[in-house]
Parts: sequence; structure tokens; C-alpha cells
Amino acid sequence: MTPAEYAAYEVDGRMKDMEQQEKLELREEELRQEHTAYLDQHPELRQVMNDFMSSVLLHRPDHVFDFAREYFTAFKQAEPGDLEQVKEMADERALKAKEAEAAAASSSA
Repeated sequence: MTPAEYAAYEVDGRMKDMEQQEKLELREEELRQEHTAYLDQHPELRQVMNDFMSSVLLHRPDHVFDFAREYFTAFKQAEPGDLEQVKEMADERALKAKEAEAAAASSSA
């Protein structure tokens, strides 16, 4: 943000211009409703994200983006309906990535 953009906000994060603040709040609520509706239409997304977060917290990778790439690559290669198998494959791929990462770190030390 530029200094001019920061100047539009009070210390508490609210806009100085009340009309702008009201527009911002209305848009935030609109987005929240749209996002909730989308999640309601796609309950599998919530499960996929929960599974991914569980895997991240279990394995605690140093490079989360590399871990995520390995984790989600398994989904790309799977047949529809193989969710449990895909989750296992994703965890295995992500764990292998973490092990390779640890091996590379120990060999460079």
C-alpha cells in the first residue's frame, strides 16, 4: 500500500470515510455469503482442505508449497471415487518429499 492508501484508514483498520467503510462492509458480507454458498455446494472442498491441513500439521514440512505440490499431485492422477486411496497416496507423496528435504538438509550441513 502506498502512504496515500494507508492515510485512508484509521488506526483500528476502519476507513476514515464512513461511506467507504459501509461499502467495504457490504462487499465483505456479500463475499462471505457467496463463499458460504459455494462451500455448501461443494462439501468435498472442505474435506480436502481439512485433510491437507491435517497432513501439513502432522508432517510439519519446512517448504509448505513443495509439500502442497506433492500432496495435490496425487489427486490429479487419481480416478474419480478413489478418495481414500488418493488421501493415502497424497500423504505418502508428501511424506517422501519431506524425507527428501530432510536428507538434503542433513547432507548439506
